[in-house]
Amino acid sequence: MEQLQLSPVEKNGDAFMNALKAGSLLAIRSKNDFLYCVLRNKLFHLFTHTPGSPGGGQKQFPEDEKYTAVIRNLSTLCDLAIAVNFNEKEMNLYNVMASAEEAILETFPGDDRDADATVDFMSYTEEDFSDEGNDIE
Repeated sequence: MEQLQLSPVEKNGDAFMNALKAGSLLAIRSKNDFLYCVLRNKLFHLFTHTPGSPGGGQKQFPEDEKYTAVIRNLSTLCDLAIAVNFNEKEMNLYNVMASAEEAILETFPGDDRDADATVDFMSYTEEDFSDEGNDIE
C-alpha cells in the first residue's frame, strides 16, 4: 500500500537541510502558497503551487553553497514546514505533492492567516538572501 508520512520540521536552516539530505520532500507553506523541495542527484528540485490553481512552477538549482544558503533561508520566510517521506518506487512525485498538500490543508486550513504577511517565494533575488548588511550587533 502506498503511504505518506508527514512530520513537522523545525523552522531553521539545519533542520531543512537534514530533512532534504535524509531524502524527504520538504513541503514549505507561506500563507496559501506551497513550495516543495527535494534534493536528488546533487540538484535542488523546487516546485511551487497555489491550492486551487491548475498549474504550478518548477525550477532546478545545483547543490552548491549559494543555493544551499537560499534553501536554508527559506526557513525564515515560511509559516510551516513539513517533511514528506514516501517510497519513490511506489509513488509518483507529483502525486506525493498533491496528496501532501491536501493533507496539510485539512490539518492546517489557514483560516487564521489573514493577518499574516504575504511572502511570494519566487520574487526574491540572490541579493535578498545575502548576509551583507544583515549584521546584528
